[in-house]
Amino acid sequence: MKITVYGPDGCSNCSRLKEKAQNVVEENGFDADVEKEGDMAKLAEKGIMSTPGFEIDGEMVFNGSNPSEDELQELIEDRL
Repeated sequence: MKITVYGPDGCSNCSRLKEKAQNVVEENGFDADVEKEGDMAKLAEKGIMSTPGFEIDGEMVFNGSNPSEDELQELIEDRL
């Protein structure tokens, strides 16, 4: 599984979301790679108007919010 957090460099909300997603993956032993994409051209390609954006295996799951670790865990489990 590939998880991508989209947001510009220096976006604290985006960095926190990546950290939370990484924690969820590690704590639950999910086979997933978590990456952060800060390239504004890629954000525009994905149609992200409000950061952070959150994608799992190429599917944009949400953008413009920063859910709790429990909510992230549920989102990831639903796609296993």
